Amino acid sequence: MPRRVRKTRSRLPSLAESFVKKLSTADARLRRKIVRYAFWGVGILFFYSLMVGTYSIPRIIRLELQKSALVETNQRLLINLIDNDRIRQMLESDPIYLEHIARTRFHMARPDETIYLYRGR
Repeated sequence: MPRRVRKTRSRLPSLAESFVKKLSTADARLRRKIVRYAFWGVGILFFYSLMVGTYSIPRIIRLELQKSALVETNQRLLINLIDNDRIRQMLESDPIYLEHIARTRFHMARPDETIYLYRGR
């Protein structure tokens, strides 16, 4: 004998239907109250997402600060790179700059040259 299956209806659609019927027959005051609470709920969720979510205001501010710090670091490093490239070019091709470096950094002198040092320097 085949097994008999009872068909059960979900109570959720019947509750939704009864709620819609109740709303359509209810007075305007109740509908306005429900709409007001719905707007408040949406507003609270929106405010919460602005403060905590992925696209929140504190996160956007923090990312902007990081971006400005990275841009500043990038500019500083670019300036150093340009300066170092210029110094390399001068070391390869400018004999006057080489002589200046030899005399100031390494205290070198040409043969038969006398260097006078003053006190206090």
